[in-house]
Amino acid sequence: MIHHKSAALFLTAILLITIVPSHAASHTEAIAAAAQQFLQSLDEEQRKNAMLPLDTNERATWSNLPIIMVQPAGVLVKDMTDEQRRAVHRLMRATMSSQGYAKFSGIMLLDDLLHQIDSQALQSNEDRREDATARAFVATRSYENYAIAIFGDPGDANWGWKIAGHHAAANFTISEGRLSFTPTFLGSSPMEVQNGRYAGLMALSQEGQRGIDFMNSLDSAQQEQATVADEATRDVFEGPGRRNSLENHEGLQLEKLNEEQKRLLHRLIAEYLHNADHDAAHAQMAAIREAGWEKLWFSWRGPVAADSRFYYRVHGPRILIEYNRQNANHDHSIVRDPSNDYGEDWLGKHYEEHHPSFEQAIENARRRAASQSATEEN
Repeated sequence: MIHHKSAALFLTAILLITIVPSHAASHTEAIAAAAQQFLQSLDEEQRKNAMLPLDTNERATWSNLPIIMVQPAGVLVKDMTDEQRRAVHRLMRATMSSQGYAKFSGIMLLDDLLHQIDSQALQSNEDRREDATARAFVATRSYENYAIAIFGDPGDANWGWKIAGHHAAANFTISEGRLSFTPTFLGSSPMEVQNGRYAGLMALSQEGQRGIDFMNSLDSAQQEQATVADEATRDVFEGPGRRNSLENHEGLQLEKLNEEQKRLLHRLIAEYLHNADHDAAHAQMAAIREAGWEKLWFSWRGPVAADSRFYYRVHGPRILIEYNRQNANHDHSIVRDPSNDYGEDWLGKHYEEHHPSFEQAIENARRRAASQSATEEN
């Protein structure tokens, strides 16, 4: 005889089996659901700006510069309601690992802190205080100046999305249940907060040290081969608009490493790959392994010291990692897949990557600053 309580539990179980799908949604389905929720939260005009065709070259038009210099495609956070902002964060969390989400959100928050730092510096400088361009630059330092764009229909097998703004830009492609997360650009300024209530905080705490640790694991002959210049470069080489600008590999070919060196190299690469969902990171690591670890090259520029300016690169058929210490408290990094940026290998589509020169970007900033100044005066 079945007791009433047992019968009730039995019926509840039957109802749950009926209501809940027999298999959990795959990870890419969860990303698609989060993207659809974001789009549904937008009004008609916002949706028009946020949703673009999958085959548009806007996918490959992005920047790590402040929006006064390069306007990103999509909808800015500052133009969103609280509900829409929460939807953006759900999409970020669905696509990124907790590590990656912490880095991205930390960099966005750092821009608010940078606004405070730059505002104080501007007010203390009489010569620059009335400079419209300087004021406009400071004004664009903001957590709200990041844009989200969706490419294609998240209900389709192939689509993508992008987040872009100062020091944080990532391009995600979903194709037949696979996730690509390159190119991804991350930078931080300040790299480490020096004073105040947030003193010691870092958004990118490991990237520089991972390179130093691997470089220090090399013997003297290996270090000599890896070192290609005594000084760091100005910036990463294959930043926005400069894809495929590195025709040759340089430095030390990583054919013969001891077990400790292999461990540290794997740890360095994982630091970058695992900003994305872990399944996607493991798939990318497998692609690197299949192409051949022996085909990876490592190069270094500058002193091997945490308090100096330096640059390092890991480069092979399926991975390009660049890290550049811009100055003692400012860094840039980029991750690319030379064979599958923007999921091009999966989609069978090549995107033209455009970005204004630094001089053009400065001119854009001056024009927008002048326009804003004229608007304020009127």
